[in-house]
Amino acid sequence: LVLSLFCLSLAAPRSAQPPPPPTAQCVADAYPPPPDTLVPTARVNLDEPPATRWRQVVAPRAAGMRALLGQFRQFLFNLTGSDSLMNIVDKEMVPLSQTLPEPFRSELAGVSALSNLSLGEVTLFNVFYELFPLCTSILAEDSSGRLFHARNMDFGLFLGWNVTNSSWIIADYLRPLLVNVEFYRGGQLVFLSSHYAGYIGVLTGLRPHQFSLSVNSRVSAKTQSLAGVVEWLLGIRDQYWLGVATRAVLENATDYGQAKQRLANWKLIAPVYFILGGAKHLEGCVITRDRAAGAADIWERAAAGNHSWYLLQTNYDHWKSPNPIDNRRGPGNACMAKKGQDEAASFSGLFNVLSSIPVLNKLTVYTALMRVDDATLVAYRRQCPDPCAPW
Repeated sequence: LVLSLFCLSLAAPRSAQPPPPPTAQCVADAYPPPPDTLVPTARVNLDEPPATRWRQVVAPRAAGMRALLGQFRQFLFNLTGSDSLMNIVDKEMVPLSQTLPEPFRSELAGVSALSNLSLGEVTLFNVFYELFPLCTSILAEDSSGRLFHARNMDFGLFLGWNVTNSSWIIADYLRPLLVNVEFYRGGQLVFLSSHYAGYIGVLTGLRPHQFSLSVNSRVSAKTQSLAGVVEWLLGIRDQYWLGVATRAVLENATDYGQAKQRLANWKLIAPVYFILGGAKHLEGCVITRDRAAGAADIWERAAAGNHSWYLLQTNYDHWKSPNPIDNRRGPGNACMAKKGQDEAASFSGLFNVLSSIPVLNKLTVYTALMRVDDATLVAYRRQCPDPCAPW
């Protein structure tokens, strides 16, 4: 089922194609963003039973979650002329959810009950978020040694183009589901993260005064993601699902070094890039991961050549050229160089870089800004007006 859904999304009809991208730009006036784009905050108490701990996140957004699932059903019906694939989601995805470790298994069941969606549908949410995100992440240290970590989350490629609104349909349905989450244990703040309601893993997060983390998919090795899912279904379960790994690190790692060691060495379902920031001078790296245990590469900020004050990572290995039809890296680096450390190493500077086409594009759902030293994580819903790059 997972393989069929993945392949069908790649086979989406091209009758409604997005327009060609406009010329790359480097903007200077996008920050501060409009106040009404600020992503709201909810709380998850890790001392509460897993079945109910996501109440503040899910209950107010349950209708939006159901609308997203309805749109995805329509997308698959348009592709296949049948509801058969979604009709077997309940049957095929429930066993997958029951193979996950606790508390994730019970949390998925709780999200299902809170949203009035089937357990199969909620599990599908979580599987798709693991396989499909395209992103840009930046680490930048200012002249006083403060590290800023920012990212664009892009999602919805191939999952339907809206000709009327010139937008990716799934991205439009995701924006109302955005929520920042504060995770507490024993009355103490453990970590903060940015979520789509219904996704219980972490793709963007911060452990106060210790480290920050964002996850970018590794496009060049995408097919290995499917291999990992198949292995898991066949009973080979010595690897971590991405969201399980990042949650475990943010909940339990007590410093940058411990987080780096675990992210570099745990075996994973899917290949990814971990962009990890620390609290001390020159702490920060991009960990390029294969599925097997051990990092394929660790790109240290201290070893970044003539721009050691920052690292910028998209969805391609940093030592290789990006795909020419998806080159956000070149314009992003050009914009960072143009602004320089004094301007770019700040929330305003990074937000402007991440607002520059094609780094900002029609897939961009949110921009998150993080600072470890003062435990700040803020996120903003994004919508790229025309003329804008499709990805």
